Amino acid sequence: MTQSQWAELRQVGLATLDHEAAVRAATELLELGSGFDDPLLAAWHLADFTAPIGPDTYLEILAPTTPDHSMTRWLSRVGGASGWVLSTQVPSLDGVNERAAEHGVRIAVQAQAQGRRIVQFHPLDVGVLLELDEFLPRGAWFWDDLDAARAAQASRSTKVDDIVAVDVAARDPAVMAATWAAIIGLPSPAATADGAALAFGGRTVRFVPAAGGPADGPAGGRTGIVAVDLHATDREHGVGLAGELCHTLIRFV
Repeated sequence: MTQSQWAELRQVGLATLDHEAAVRAATELLELGSGFDDPLLAAWHLADFTAPIGPDTYLEILAPTTPDHSMTRWLSRVGGASGWVLSTQVPSLDGVNERAAEHGVRIAVQAQAQGRRIVQFHPLDVGVLLELDEFLPRGAWFWDDLDAARAAQASRSTKVDDIVAVDVAARDPAVMAATWAAIIGLPSPAATADGAALAFGGRTVRFVPAAGGPADGPAGGRTGIVAVDLHATDREHGVGLAGELCHTLIRFV
């Protein structure tokens, strides 16, 4: 790990077999404004709706557009919808592949997006489709130069204004958190009462137990993204409310 390594949580992606219904539900629950589609995902046979949540943070709703897509098969096994991908910004991908190999983590995708290097790790190895995007400067992001994104920024959600935290359920939360930290090059995760947590800038990814947890808990025996905390703009009446999107708990904090 280098002293300059850091990571920012930028996007949370939820996957569904019914894109239209999920986008409608997200728009209503979060009072979202205009969204836009990632121009690269059509080539991967994915429908996409991306909406700004906070300063350089976004929520994505994705859906496969072909019946033989790997996501189609996976969604059919998990009930038609689920948390899917976390996109994070890092200053450099140097050494990431080597560290992943050392921990037995497979690379699912390695490509370039708008001239930037990106890598995605296999969900079976890291719990979610974990994406690292090499992007500088730290305060910039992919959508800064897109007209559609600027229009979306003008009609940002009035109900929430940032992503605060994401819960990732794992069979062994402490080990999973340590694996993420080692691959990305971050300091060791902080221990929590039931797992571990990693800081991604001012946001947090919490690793919580999956198997053996209470049925009504955020994990409910599932692995992967199980809950997302969003900062409520109405601090008097909005804090403490909750909803669900794509079988993922949405908490207003």
